[in-house]
Amino acid sequence: MRTLLKAFLPPNGLAPRTNWRSVALSWVLISGVYALYLLPSEYQHLHYDAENYWQLSHKFYRDGRFSLLAYDDAMRGYTYPLVNFLCLAVRKALDWRAVTVVKLLNSALAGLLFGAVGPRLWQAVSPGKELPSLSRRLLWAALGFVFWRDYFNFSLSDYPALLALGMALWQAQRAGWAAALGTGLALALAVNVRPIYLASVLPVLVLLVLGWPRRTLLGRLAWLGVGAALVLAPQWLINRQHFGANTALVLNESKELHIHHLYLQKLKWGLVHQKYEASVGPGLPTGQLLFLDADGAAVLAEEGITELASPGQYLELVLRHPGPVALIYARHLFAGLDISHPTPYLHRWEPSPLRQALNYTLWFWAALVVIGGKRPGIRAMLLLAALLLPCLAVLPMSMEVRFLLPLHLLLLALVAFGEFPGWVFRDKRKLALAGVLYGLLLWGCFTWSASIVRAVEPRFQGKLVRTM
Repeated sequence: MRTLLKAFLPPNGLAPRTNWRSVALSWVLISGVYALYLLPSEYQHLHYDAENYWQLSHKFYRDGRFSLLAYDDAMRGYTYPLVNFLCLAVRKALDWRAVTVVKLLNSALAGLLFGAVGPRLWQAVSPGKELPSLSRRLLWAALGFVFWRDYFNFSLSDYPALLALGMALWQAQRAGWAAALGTGLALALAVNVRPIYLASVLPVLVLLVLGWPRRTLLGRLAWLGVGAALVLAPQWLINRQHFGANTALVLNESKELHIHHLYLQKLKWGLVHQKYEASVGPGLPTGQLLFLDADGAAVLAEEGITELASPGQYLELVLRHPGPVALIYARHLFAGLDISHPTPYLHRWEPSPLRQALNYTLWFWAALVVIGGKRPGIRAMLLLAALLLPCLAVLPMSMEVRFLLPLHLLLLALVAFGEFPGWVFRDKRKLALAGVLYGLLLWGCFTWSASIVRAVEPRFQGKLVRTM
């Protein structure tokens, strides 16, 4: 444990040393709480994408033996299914249920993200370079638990990919060849698990070479390339062998589902859907809840488009309809941050007004922290770019709240780790203005959220709206 934790401690005086016992304690506490919650939770089966990721792990086992190149799925990269293959081996060895192994793994990942990696990133870019206190780390973890806890029941790629990106961002700020190698490994892993993190590559590269002497730059980039190659070379071989494609990136296509390019397909869906939720409960007997967007559907009808043929066609559509498309993107941003349930798979439709009010309050508090805080340095700006550019890239898509996971966790981190916005409370006029703005925010957000619910596909309109 100590050796593993030292990977997060910066050598060569890059930042103050941190008590590894404190990091270990937060990791263990958070992981333990998640395990105690997840193991007996109401979710005892894998569903949809989670089940698919688990089933993909079987592709590595062919003719009675393991083969990395036996993997032949063009929609998803090989690395996360490979993790699930290791989980599958554990399940068989211990005769456990698949969902139990997934929950235990995700509990450990939750502890690593909330207790170690996230706080260390905050330390790396904060002016005083101090690790947030244990109480603040636990506060961040608690806020994450309120909004995201049931996502850890499932073998979904969002948290592992974000954790890998966080590791890449942390390693990019450390000295030595091992850190550069680790940056390449972690960054390539994030891109392979969630290809949308290609948008993070440039900020991570700049962060890697920032402030280092020229004589070391080529060496650091070379080691980064070695790390990336170790992860991406198998994907390249898989693509060549099974699909005749000479690329190390995930192809994002599926002949079975008639998807020639997943991102392009999601761009089209993003014009007609404000939001997407998946359901598994008897009260919502369908695989999906689609919240429709009349403006986007009108744009497609006006253009006479049933399917997008190319990114260029989509860009031309945006340029011809900038106003409606901008409003569509704004609705996606709100819908992606408006977390109605702490689960990706709904058993029932019962959004909590208290949780919604807390969510909107945290947005407001985070804004006060940003307004009253110091101007971020270049490292902080690069870190923000790496985290937020993927969120920007998914805004045009049919929105699921997990797509904006980096942004929402950042807002929670601003509340948990940021300075108390005392500048508001020291001035009565500012406090009064803040109170008015806060009231307007709550009213506007609840109104907007209700309008999204009313836009659900007609066959579920009565069922959902009656619960509001």
